[in-house]
Amino acid sequence: MLFDKADEIRLRNIESAVNALSEQIQKFDDSILDKEWFSSEEALATFRLMADNVSFEPDVKKVEDLGRIVAACGEHKHSTDPRKLSIIEHLSRLSHVQIKLLSVISTVPLQKKSVSSGGLEQTATAIWTSDVLNKLKTGTKFWDGTMKLDEELEVLASFNTIRRVELMGPSEAAYVLTGIGRQAAEYAKTAGL
Repeated sequence: MLFDKADEIRLRNIESAVNALSEQIQKFDDSILDKEWFSSEEALATFRLMADNVSFEPDVKKVEDLGRIVAACGEHKHSTDPRKLSIIEHLSRLSHVQIKLLSVISTVPLQKKSVSSGGLEQTATAIWTSDVLNKLKTGTKFWDGTMKLDEELEVLASFNTIRRVELMGPSEAAYVLTGIGRQAAEYAKTAGL
């Protein structure tokens, strides 16, 4: 019985991801879509990666997110990117909330701030937690309940999506997007996330 349920969940999730992929493709203008990519070996590998990653995923929103992100791979600007499989794999480790948060973080401009402590001063150009918080307050809420922003930022840092900027003394946390984080955010934004 357990295996019957597992097959049912796997098929339902793959179907949801494929439906989200199809809906996203329909939203794209034909001029930005690389139709040839969808019949390539790389596309097949991308679809398989998506299917493997959504098979037993309990988060329905994340399943749909991954389908939309795979659709984004077929845009001309991403279809020739040799890193797309790594980016899909990277994004599949994040939750729906973390994927959306990454998109938000990528729109926050870098700010130069000075931090001083004990007669020393340090200047850093980064994405500051207060700026992320302000962006979240003015945007659409995409999480349920209360988001623990500091914990979500820690998780993104642990997955090498963002990197914490080390500052002296007690100060506000600051981050920069890593290379893979910048690329992942670009795919998520292309997918409308």
